[in-house]
This record gives sequence, structure tokens and C-alpha cells, in this order.
Amino acid sequence: MDERLVLASTPADGVRVLALNRPSKRNALSQELITVFLEQLNTASRDDGVRVIVITGSSSFFCAGADIGEISRLDAEDARGCRYLADLCSGMQAVRKPLIAAVEGMALGGGFELALMCDLIFSADGSHFGLPEVKIGLIPGAGGTQRLTNAVGKYKAMQMILLGQPISAEEARSVGLVAQLYESGKVLEHVMKDHASTLAALSPTALGLAKEAICRSDDLGADHEFERSLYYFAFGTGDKREGVKAFLEKRKPEWGPR
Repeated sequence: MDERLVLASTPADGVRVLALNRPSKRNALSQELITVFLEQLNTASRDDGVRVIVITGSSSFFCAGADIGEISRLDAEDARGCRYLADLCSGMQAVRKPLIAAVEGMALGGGFELALMCDLIFSADGSHFGLPEVKIGLIPGAGGTQRLTNAVGKYKAMQMILLGQPISAEEARSVGLVAQLYESGKVLEHVMKDHASTLAALSPTALGLAKEAICRSDDLGADHEFERSLYYFAFGTGDKREGVKAFLEKRKPEWGPR
């Protein structure tokens, strides 16, 4: 296991930063990276000295999403059998401490879903957010259809997911996804100075209870298991096989007849 896939640091009292570090693959979520990330996340969650957890990526990519190479090797039975991405979802959901996404560059697919699992999203003004899974014959499978719809409403979610087109950071801020924009290259610095340290100084009990109450309201309008069942079903379709194959071959997919 390559521990360098996630760089953990404590740049301020009470604040743990977890930086995705797979630059050659634009921080794509391989199972190995997810395993290392969850180990670091669990360590931070259990550490009484850590009050806030910040998740970030590199200067050009927060996260490109799931690892398409790994997806290409999974059919519906495989995906359902290993409950693909379910460990990431349950691991993030179990954290009672505030989770902040500090986004530079692109947050796509599972990377955007990872940001949506956080409690606050701060972004560079040049960043983009998107769920392009339909373009490879799949759907979002880590809570994207549920959390995005709850956050921005049915029709904006339909636009983003059915068209598979990313939105700018400014648009993400205007629809309430992003709390605040910062100059590119300065997001983590501002998050640390303006927000994370402030949260770390507040009552951890009160923050945990407030987060639990808000998440309960959010969860009442979500059916993550239903989304995941459709996601795993999609792994067994011809369109998924063609879409992923076309992506890896850098060509347009040829969708089969209905």
C-alpha cells in the first residue's frame, strides 16, 4: 500500500489536512487511494486533538473521479459484490467532525461526489464541477444524484447529470454549492486562515450535534441505496462496456439500439 497517495498534515492546532496525491492520474480514486484515504480519515476522526478535517487535491486537479481503468474491469456482479465506492461513502458519513473541501482545479465524477460529502466547499475561482458519468454509459454512484438534487433542486441536477457538462466555480457558488471563492492557488491558505481555525476553536460537541441535525434533514430526502443499486446495474450494460472502452481508446462511443 502506497501511503504517499494521501498526504496528511496538521498545519494548525486542531486541523488535519488530507491531500489526494496521485498526480499522474489527476487524483483519480483508485481502490488503493480510497483505502489509504479512509485509513487517514479514520485516524483523524478518532484523534481528539483534531477538530476539523480539510480534504484537498493538487493545484490543478482536486479529483478527476473514479479510476476508469478499474471500472473497465468490473461488471455488475463484480461491482455489487465488492460494493464499489460504498466504503468511501460510509467512511465519510461516519465522521462527526466538520469536513471541508478545498478545491483547486477540476472536481469531476467521484471527485465532485467526494466534495459533496463534505460539509463546506471552498473553491478557486477557476475551478469546475461536474458529473459526466453518462458520457461513459454510467450514472453517479457515490451519492451524486441524491446530494446534488438536494442542494440545487431537480432541474439543475438534471441539467448537470443528463448533459454531463461541468459548471464553473462562479455558477457553483451562485447555486449554493460553494461557500466562497478564492484566487487560484490560495484556497487552502484561506480555508486554514478564515474557516478551519475558526471551527477548531468552537465547541466540538455543539459542532457535532449541529452537523448531525443538518445531515439528518438532508438524508430524509435521499435514497443512496437506490442510487447505488442502479449504479451497479449500469455496470452490466452494453452501454457501460462501450462507453468505458471508447473513453480508454479516446474515441466517441457508439451506443447500441434500445
